[in-house]
Amino acid sequence: ALVPEKLLVSMAPHELCTVTAAADVPDDFKALATAWPLWDSKTHPQKPRGSGKFRFDYNGTYASERVLIMSGAATLKPTDGSPSFDIKAGDAVTFWNGFSCDWRVTKRMTKHYAYYSEDGKPEEEYETGIACDMCSADCFAESYLFEEMDICPTCFKKDEARFEGAEHQKEGEAVPAEQPQKKRKQKA
Repeated sequence: ALVPEKLLVSMAPHELCTVTAAADVPDDFKALATAWPLWDSKTHPQKPRGSGKFRFDYNGTYASERVLIMSGAATLKPTDGSPSFDIKAGDAVTFWNGFSCDWRVTKRMTKHYAYYSEDGKPEEEYETGIACDMCSADCFAESYLFEEMDICPTCFKKDEARFEGAEHQKEGEAVPAEQPQKKRKQKA
């Protein structure tokens, strides 16, 4: 596995985030990263919906999240008041545990990601995530489970009839089906 020190020769726009410019990303990191799950900003919850804006706190049980941005661009504004910075296609980014920022995706983004422990090894429980079995997009935030297949919202909407009866999920947990509201009779 690639050790974090290989990427630390890069720009550190924040003490808990390291960015390696696309031209400086080592080939062995690119090869490793393309095997990781693929995240798509289009399927990530945003406030307001479709705005490209969301807050993310890197506070899991992992020491770092490493990503390779495949397409798109975003501006990240650390919540501690540090200056904003941009990330874009081709960049490698390491988000260290404890980093928190407001994302503003300026061009739809896809990125491969993996979680690493303090000893520089991949975190076993995070290696697979939930990826769409149709297009490989990360769909942990929201998915549909159909006959042992995980389907992202985009692929589900393309062929809802095919996936009829699929279980709607958020973060791997079933979403209770909404019950239709009964109409009340008006008093005469």
